Amino acid sequence: MEYDIQLYDKLLELPLFQGMSRNDLTSIIAHTKLGFHKFQPNHDIVQEGDTSDCLYFLLSGVISVYTSADDHGYTFCEEISAPEALQPERIFGLTQRYTHTYKTKTVCNFITLDKYEVLKLSDKFSIFRFSLLNMICTLSQKASHQSWRIQPKDLRGRIIRFFETHCIRPAGKKIVHIKMIRLAEEVNDSRINVSHVLNQLESENLIQLSRSVISIPVFEKLMIKGEF
Repeated sequence: MEYDIQLYDKLLELPLFQGMSRNDLTSIIAHTKLGFHKFQPNHDIVQEGDTSDCLYFLLSGVISVYTSADDHGYTFCEEISAPEALQPERIFGLTQRYTHTYKTKTVCNFITLDKYEVLKLSDKFSIFRFSLLNMICTLSQKASHQSWRIQPKDLRGRIIRFFETHCIRPAGKKIVHIKMIRLAEEVNDSRINVSHVLNQLESENLIQLSRSVISIPVFEKLMIKGEF
């Protein structure tokens, strides 16, 4: 009984189950094939390009998320804490493969739902179905809005916008593995000018520079200082 109560509370933390009644969650726990996984630090959960045939829900712990350019010329690393669903939009649609690599940073607990169980829950529980649709639609709307935003007026703003548009969420710690010349190409400016702006941001304690690595300790502070 105590285990069911703990699981009930954990499910309520996940966006797809929020708003469900105790009876609904009790039915889900009793009749749904839930996978339970506990991973130690530095464990690969899924790799970029893996088939997305189930939903992963992070219940506890912190994961590192790696996202690379198509040519793998640069990579963003972000830290995400529970609760979190790993790319739920990738379980359906044209390309049913993960576009990020997920690795545990701490001990992490996951629940997994295969695609068949997702379809069953969507059919039986309207709250689950609407929550899944809202999540997918929100991601689509944010993506479609990107190209219509006002563009930054200076190089500093373009560099910060480059970081922002390549993040899963513009908050927390980020580590960007990128060469200076590649960053210059991405923001359409010279390497010297990019280096000057990055050193200015470092002098303001907004970023930390090392060879081919840009660390952003608190992304919110960088956004505030962006001055778009």
